[in-house]
Amino acid sequence: MNVKRILGLLAMLVGFLIPFQYSYLDISVNNNVIGLIGFIVFLTLVFVGYALVDSSYPKPGSSSHEEAH
Repeated sequence: MNVKRILGLLAMLVGFLIPFQYSYLDISVNNNVIGLIGFIVFLTLVFVGYALVDSSYPKPGSSSHEEAH
């Protein structure tokens, strides 16, 4: 497996391991900074993980060797 793909999967796994009860904003609590920070970290890890996994796949039409003309 590619190193980027492994790091991306680990980032998404860590993002999903954040407890969701702290990630949702509660209207009854006036100062819910921990919930906001947890939600932002969750979103960041999931999107960064997806970007790493997506960039690890070869692009269509590209080859691993140069073509001789």
